[in-house]
Amino acid sequence: MLRSSIPGLDRVLGAEPSPPYITLVTGPPGAMKSTLCLTAIGNHLRQTGRFGLYCTVEESVESLLRSTESLGMVLPSNMQITDFTELRNDNADMDYLKFTQRMVEHFKSEQGENFTTFVLDSLGAIYSLTDVNSDMRKRMFAFFAFLRRMNLNTMIITERHIGDRAELKGNEGFLADGILSMGIDRRGGRLVRTLQVEKMRHIAHSMDKMSIEPSPQGLTVMGPIFD
Repeated sequence: MLRSSIPGLDRVLGAEPSPPYITLVTGPPGAMKSTLCLTAIGNHLRQTGRFGLYCTVEESVESLLRSTESLGMVLPSNMQITDFTELRNDNADMDYLKFTQRMVEHFKSEQGENFTTFVLDSLGAIYSLTDVNSDMRKRMFAFFAFLRRMNLNTMIITERHIGDRAELKGNEGFLADGILSMGIDRRGGRLVRTLQVEKMRHIAHSMDKMSIEPSPQGLTVMGPIFD
């Protein structure tokens, strides 16, 4: 899902994560977190012919597609993109975690083992629409356990600014199998987008900060950045 679907990541990860596997993709606005996930799921589904689901909470499907078209990316037909924009307008009291779970269950029932890959964009948006109370850690534990029962390769986007810890209100930094930290560095008078593997359970990996660049194939890992 990751090593073979994001160009250049084979130099960072020693092996491919085996499902069930949950990876957080963290970073500040503009770090191209969504593009990284679209690169991973799109290339993976193109290579395998399996089915994948990309769920966007903040952005409409049309907006997401415009972003990919601006890069020249072509998404595969075996990827379903859904958004919550209409639900957000019409259902102020919606339990978005439960709704996401029911949606995943629906596609698992429909596609069976052909459904292998799921992206949630983003967890922070769900928090902004959810009553965050003392039970949130238990709810997040149950949600992550559910995703593992579905036997999926899952990528979950979370907003994080420089210096912040990976976990938000639900302790997901500890629950996840992997953490990919994306950022924006200033180097030689220009801004450089970066990727760093902070955690990848059961997999040997480099922890060097890597520069990344967009292309029609999505995001490509170019190589390490040295201070």
